[in-house]
Amino acid sequence: MAGSSTTPPHPLRNQVARALRLRALLQSGQSILVAVSGGPDSVALLSVLHELAPTWKFSLTVVHCNYGLRGAESEGDAAFVAELCRRLNLPCVVKALPIPARGPDCSSSLQARARELRYRLFRDLISELGVDRVALGHTADDQAETVLLRMLRGAGLRGLSGIPHSRGHLFVRPLLTVTRRDILSYLATKQLSFRTDSSNATPRYLRNRVRHELLPVMESLAPAAVRLLARQADIVREDDRLLERLAAQRLERVTLSRDAQTVILDRGAFLEQHSALQRRMLRQAMQSLSPSAVGARGDVVLSLVASVSTRRSGGVWKVGPLVVTCEQGQVRITIGAPAYLATKEGPQPASSMPPHTVTQAIVPCAVSWSPTGAVVRIAVVTRERGKALLKKPSSTIAIFDAERLLLPLTVRSWRAGDYFSPAGMAGRRKKLQDYFTDAKLGRSMRERIPLVLSGEGIAWIVGQRVDARFAATGSTIRFVLARVTQPLRRKGVF
Repeated sequence: MAGSSTTPPHPLRNQVARALRLRALLQSGQSILVAVSGGPDSVALLSVLHELAPTWKFSLTVVHCNYGLRGAESEGDAAFVAELCRRLNLPCVVKALPIPARGPDCSSSLQARARELRYRLFRDLISELGVDRVALGHTADDQAETVLLRMLRGAGLRGLSGIPHSRGHLFVRPLLTVTRRDILSYLATKQLSFRTDSSNATPRYLRNRVRHELLPVMESLAPAAVRLLARQADIVREDDRLLERLAAQRLERVTLSRDAQTVILDRGAFLEQHSALQRRMLRQAMQSLSPSAVGARGDVVLSLVASVSTRRSGGVWKVGPLVVTCEQGQVRITIGAPAYLATKEGPQPASSMPPHTVTQAIVPCAVSWSPTGAVVRIAVVTRERGKALLKKPSSTIAIFDAERLLLPLTVRSWRAGDYFSPAGMAGRRKKLQDYFTDAKLGRSMRERIPLVLSGEGIAWIVGQRVDARFAATGSTIRFVLARVTQPLRRKGVF
């Protein structure tokens, strides 16, 4: 690079070297893939790493992504990077990455689609070339812009923590503490040219308006605004990490059961947690079943927490592929509909359902429920086990007071005019039709739910609610346990 051996050292070099050591971004002897667009930030990044290479024993390879969005200007960028690498005697990969048009089912922006293509290429090159790290040219100005953008969108701590210094230890950002003003000073000192992306000037993109309109106003009020925002992002990131660890610990405490399809939380224990942890715990629980749930908007999670706090039972909420229900003192998160509501062949219209005859349940027994293949098992259990089960409620079990039951029990489907007395209603009756409506369960769903009856009274809406008239309490002497299980599943937990 012109002037690289004759000009005096620039402070930027030492600043970057210090960041590499303090944050363990790069190690001596590593092979580094440097992403270079041709703009000032990436040119400065390549130059600094090239300066440090003899001391750190870096092996450098350059990659340039050409999206072809600006015609001749894009081709000029690619040619500029290729020539820069030729002068530095560095291997260079120039890859054309045409961005697919946004289809009717695609909500991502042009920038998001370009980012996806870019990172996909980086990961391919990591495997193909055997590089240790990918170095990206994000600066403190990029960090400040990101924080302001997310602030305008109402982001929480996670969003306000901005861009991380490293991601998965593969992608590193050595310039994240360096301002664009420092970058331009370095390039001027080194007599290095760079390319200017004309799309960075258009006000069509909100980031450009933040860069050209909002940030200058902030810097007029506080000259160090960029550095202050970048430092604030670092502080917020550490706070966010601490809260995430605390939330994970508390989530383990309130989790009653967990498998690949379902997470069941103790609602009471969940609501005892601070609201700042509740949001994180709920998001973590959802993410454990569906990684895409981590992208659930903050307002969605806030609304969900508020709903769980106010609805003791009967609430049903859908978040992407997940269904969240509130029932029997539990918060239940399931991939799709709960298993006991699904048929083996998939949903069927109500008219196609076979008639459900009354089945006598002589305790102990196992009643097979033909509409779904579920099995309702009923047995007498010891007092010790009964009391222990009372402390660990689950939607898949019901614990009855044997003295309150009229045996034998019966199992049947819902009928018009059915009612029960749910706990918490002081003995008042509630029509099953109204309960199903509140729970947002359609007619075909209703007919797939088995009911356990004691005499003419509904003792258990299986998988949903226990009737207070028959429910075991702390003073119960003899316990009857009913459990719904799904065939072919060893654990029998939905």
